[in-house]
Amino acid sequence: MGFILSKIIEFFTKNRNNFKIIILGMQNAGKTTILYRLSLGQLVKTTPTIGSNVEELTYNNVKFQAWDLGGQESTRSVWDVYFVNTDAIIYVIDSNDKNYEESKNQFFKILENETLRNAVILIYANKQDLPDAKKADEIIELYELKKIKEHIWNIQPCSAQTGEGIITGMKWLSDQLIFRANNNFPVNPYVNFTSDKNDNIIDNKKQAKNKNKNNVIQGSLNNSEANLKFITKNYLLFKTDLILSLKNYKK
Repeated sequence: MGFILSKIIEFFTKNRNNFKIIILGMQNAGKTTILYRLSLGQLVKTTPTIGSNVEELTYNNVKFQAWDLGGQESTRSVWDVYFVNTDAIIYVIDSNDKNYEESKNQFFKILENETLRNAVILIYANKQDLPDAKKADEIIELYELKKIKEHIWNIQPCSAQTGEGIITGMKWLSDQLIFRANNNFPVNPYVNFTSDKNDNIIDNKKQAKNKNKNNVIQGSLNNSEANLKFITKNYLLFKTDLILSLKNYKK
């Protein structure tokens, strides 16, 4: 019986602290600037990425292999080559871009890729420092993000230039990946409008909270389906593992 108990404990306590994330988005959305904000903690002057950049990131003792892929049309055609074994997608949106349709179509094309069916999705609504930047709730409507039902997702207002919102989004992503890896129910499985402690992106937090209340509730309902599938899958894996353990014990 000790063998079976050890298998049960192993199943529920196995840990993982190394994850692969891919940063995607249209050209000039701010992907590389965000990557180096995360890697170096400061603003770095960048040029358009031709191909890819990769950096090793560490946040809260969790290691990330972060791939930043170029957003040019020629590069987007081979994005899926990098998708194998990807734990999370960071999709960067230029909140100041009035021509959002191409970015929206590309985003949902990514979600349709079978290789990413278990990936957590963090959306950075970048360039919030610009006066005409769209707010998070507006982007949710324009991009029809409420349609997402197969992934845990979050939209984070941010500015790669000032650094506001970047770490907050990474904390959410880190929490999600750690809890999923440990077979626990995901933390904050809903649309989350968050910002850094001194973040001035949302001018009136109380108004923003009330304005986005319905979106949060709807996001929770949408993501609950993804959570249920995740839990069901892990239950079946555990059940199979336990059956095999019983067979070995009887032998």
